[in-house]
Amino acid sequence: MDDMTFTVAGIPATKGSYRIVGGRKHGRLVADNERELPWRSAVANTIRRQWWQEHPNERLPRRKDACEIDAVWSLLRPRTIRRTHPAVKPDLDKLARALFDAVTDSGLIFDDGRIVHATLTKTYCTSMREQGVRFIHWLDDEPHRREEP
Repeated sequence: MDDMTFTVAGIPATKGSYRIVGGRKHGRLVADNERELPWRSAVANTIRRQWWQEHPNERLPRRKDACEIDAVWSLLRPRTIRRTHPAVKPDLDKLARALFDAVTDSGLIFDDGRIVHATLTKTYCTSMREQGVRFIHWLDDEPHRREEP
């Protein structure tokens, strides 16, 4: 299987916290971020669609070996903000958690615990059409990691 690059357009959502609804005994967990599940579905569907275009006769592998992900989130710069980097919410770790869960939901990997290395970046974009995430799923057979200092 080759390394794959995915691009998902839209407003990136974070993995939020969960709360119990309906009491402790018979309650259920509900996500605080209502945009999380639609975003995860959009990412998972993009992965599936691209997989089937590139591998029409193969099922998604649900890989159980180590892999790496390089991801860049493009966030719309507010008109009044002049700072160069989006050093504000959404938190990079929560964006990554939502992405990793979506990659797992897609069936590309068995579990996000298989991700052994990740390079994560947030940037500003200038138009709503540029918002989203672009990421590369690397296989760990030939690591693309940089040398450790």
